[in-house]
This record gives sequence, C-alpha cells and structure tokens, in this order.
Amino acid sequence: MKTWLHLGDREPDYRGLMRVQGDIRIGGKAVPASRTVIAEQVAADGVHICSEADLGAGWGNHSQIAGADALITDLPRQYLLIRTADCFPVLLQDTQNRAVAAIHSGREGTRLNVVGKTIRILRDRFGIAAAELVAHVGAGICGRHYEVDEATWRDFCGALQEQDFAPGQSEYRHIDLRRAIFSQLIAAGIPFFNIEQQFVCTLESRVHYSYRRDGTRNRQINLIGLEYE
Repeated sequence: MKTWLHLGDREPDYRGLMRVQGDIRIGGKAVPASRTVIAEQVAADGVHICSEADLGAGWGNHSQIAGADALITDLPRQYLLIRTADCFPVLLQDTQNRAVAAIHSGREGTRLNVVGKTIRILRDRFGIAAAELVAHVGAGICGRHYEVDEATWRDFCGALQEQDFAPGQSEYRHIDLRRAIFSQLIAAGIPFFNIEQQFVCTLESRVHYSYRRDGTRNRQINLIGLEYE
C-alpha cells in the first residue's frame, strides 16, 4: 500500500466539482467521486471512521458525513476530502500505510483540539503511534490577518491554555492557527521533523480561496487516500 495526497488551491475547486458531479482530476490523475468521502464540517471536533458504506458521501443524493470535521480510513482507494478557505487542512499519513486521516481545523476545531483527538483515535483503534505519523498542513489564514473580537480571542486563548498549549496569538486579538496546530501536533507526539507545512496565507495568496478576503462560498479541496502499489 502507499499514500496519495493533495493539498489544494483554486483548481480544482469545490463548487465546480459539485456542479459537474464527475471524477476529480488533479494533474494526470482521476480520483473517482464514487470513492470519495466528504465531511459535513460543522466547526467542531467530530471524528468519523469511514466504512465502505461511506463511499460517495457528499455526492449526488448521498449525504455528507454528518457532524464530522475529521475523517479516518484504512480502506484502499477510499479518498477523504476536506474543503478549506482560511481554515487549515491537516492530512495525516501513516509511514506504514495502515490508515490515513483528513482534518478540517479552523478556529473552533483548533480550540477543541480536533487534531489531537484524531491522533488518539489512530492510536487506539488502529495501533498507530504518533511517532509513526507524518502531518501535512496546508494553506490557511496567517495570524497577522486573523483578527477577532475580544470575547472570541479570550475564549480561544483560555481554552488552549487549559490544555497546556501556547495560545497561538501573534498580537492582541489576533489568532495564529498555524502555530496552535503545530503545538497540538507536537504535544500529540508527532516529531517536528514529521510535520510538513505549506507556509501560505490564504488571504494573501491569489491562488487560494479566502473567505475573509472575498466572502466566497467556494473552497479549495484537500484529499488523502490509500492506494495499491
């Protein structure tokens, strides 16, 4: 088995895929929509372990995986899709290719440590130690551009401090999600050299969708799945 993954930008875009309802084409590769699973993404810490019955979730009349912001699978050729536009995609790859995970970690997911919860489930249900994982963190909004109201800022910082994490703020009322997610990955046991990051701010990048910049309803897609050699 091997792992295939894609951290997205504007092409292909989520709304375009929903209109066409066809396979996802990335470079010379076609990912079948019928083998892709899409989470509902409710900005929480729900983690769903996918089964064969989930194939095609989020396409046509097959509902998205309800209440989930993170997906896990150990099934070959089942691709997990997370959509983002300022929130961070985190894709977890097992070095022994036993399972993979796709996580949507925005402000609430990060506050609730959905990353840490997913890593614990990979350990408890699949026997995968955190040290055996590689984390791929995609583009998201940087702390310099992510200013919130004082109540939200205090709530976020307080929640992370209670979990013994650095609050992840770059300045007053600014939240640095990337820094917070990195702290959570390290605390969960992933070695720093196994954390690969795209240091791209979606608000600054014209090849990424940004809700804060444009108010867009579109999203970049991020995918991961296990494949046969």
